[in-house]
Amino acid sequence: MDQVDRSSSQHHAQVCRINDLPYDVFYRLILICWNDAENDFRQKGIHPPTTASHVCRLWRQHAVNTPLFWAKLTFQSKIPRLEKCKEWLIRLKGAPFNVLIDAEPFTSASIKHAKGIMRLVMSHISQLRSFQVRYVQEKILRLIFDRLSDAKAPLLRTLRVDMSRINDGGPSSSKKEWEPKPFHRGEVPNLQEIRLNRMDYGYSLDRFGETLSTFMILRRTRLVPSHDHIKFVQEALLQAPNLRVFGYSRTWSHRFHQSNQERQTFQKPLLPPITHSSLEELYIGGSREDTDVILCSLRLPRVRYLADRHGVEPILGLCCLQSISLGMFPMLISLHLGGSRDPHTTQSYTRDPLNSPNLAHLLHALRGLPELRALAFHQVDFEDKQYLSECLGKAGCCPKLEWLTLWQCIGYTMQELREVVEERQQRKGASPQVQITSFEWPIREDSSPGDVEAREWLEQAGCLRVDRFDDERWGNYLISVEGVSRDVFKWDM
Repeated sequence: MDQVDRSSSQHHAQVCRINDLPYDVFYRLILICWNDAENDFRQKGIHPPTTASHVCRLWRQHAVNTPLFWAKLTFQSKIPRLEKCKEWLIRLKGAPFNVLIDAEPFTSASIKHAKGIMRLVMSHISQLRSFQVRYVQEKILRLIFDRLSDAKAPLLRTLRVDMSRINDGGPSSSKKEWEPKPFHRGEVPNLQEIRLNRMDYGYSLDRFGETLSTFMILRRTRLVPSHDHIKFVQEALLQAPNLRVFGYSRTWSHRFHQSNQERQTFQKPLLPPITHSSLEELYIGGSREDTDVILCSLRLPRVRYLADRHGVEPILGLCCLQSISLGMFPMLISLHLGGSRDPHTTQSYTRDPLNSPNLAHLLHALRGLPELRALAFHQVDFEDKQYLSECLGKAGCCPKLEWLTLWQCIGYTMQELREVVEERQQRKGASPQVQITSFEWPIREDSSPGDVEAREWLEQAGCLRVDRFDDERWGNYLISVEGVSRDVFKWDM
């Protein structure tokens, strides 16, 4: 019993009381709780620094003296808590802060609340770092941006505006669009990022295009030809020569699920491609046809990957291979190609006459991708022509390739895949081993002994995985390795 008492006493002596918690541990603890609260809708409205400031005198001192804890002013309640925000601005002690204005304060007494919020913001405009307005009525937007017209915000880096869906007239609306013009006569020398949702973009690019490094737009459009989207993307990039990140997605799209047969060729001649020398990340959201024609109208020597609005890699039609072979994306690290093969084909399957002419450009396209780490084929018919062994094996294309994914493809053999691996293992400078994943590979009873042996060899070498398709883990390199998966049009700061 004495031994138990001594052990208990020693344990209590080692426990750190909250009053003795080091500041760096306290700081990290609050940040973790804060992140959890923001990602859990059940904790909406909880502000961990405020909670911590009520625990004890020391914690209150730590919290109040940490400007970062008070650097985000959010107006999301029906009655804006202006006095609380004034206190937070005092605790900032001149540090930069962010502002989020949501729709809730403007359900009643809207003009009064908008004026009160903007008086508070304008009194500290020189410290403003990020300004976001979302889903507010047009009359409120007008008031907000009228106040910002002559403002000088030297620290402002990010501007985000999400037009209310109430203002969206839909695909048949003839209402003339109103375009906010913030800082029209003011100064924002460090503005680097603009995100626009359902609103015009002309003023933003004309006024700030030269300094922007990030421009994201969720565009309100009617059903217009793909060439109109090409023109928009090209004009936007030409107006912002220093962009590093560009995202374009559109609403009112009803052509996302295009049949594969239509993706073997372009319906109209492409516009001449333009070159943008600084872009590194490109996000395109729209129909597959729109994505193909937009990407083939751009020459992007520094882009590392292509993705849709959720960070998922788009499937490019084989018709894009000819454009890719011209060296459009020399720094690309991942490429996902889609063919016209119907996954539910029977023995009466008739090959698309455009399949072979498109695949004829595969060798030259892959030769122009020296940085490629991942290559995926989606429902492609290789026509038993040894395209894989010729390009990735004998020709030595894509020397840094790590992943090869084949999803519901036909016209290749396990012997061909073995040749790819053996050729690359023997070639100096190539990746020592390529991880091959074959989803729903058609195992046939009449498989040749050589094919069976090749499959066993690949599996023993740890190069091959044959699996059923799983939408959650089917081998997306950008998600699994690069960690790109995210909604790049998400409006939270």
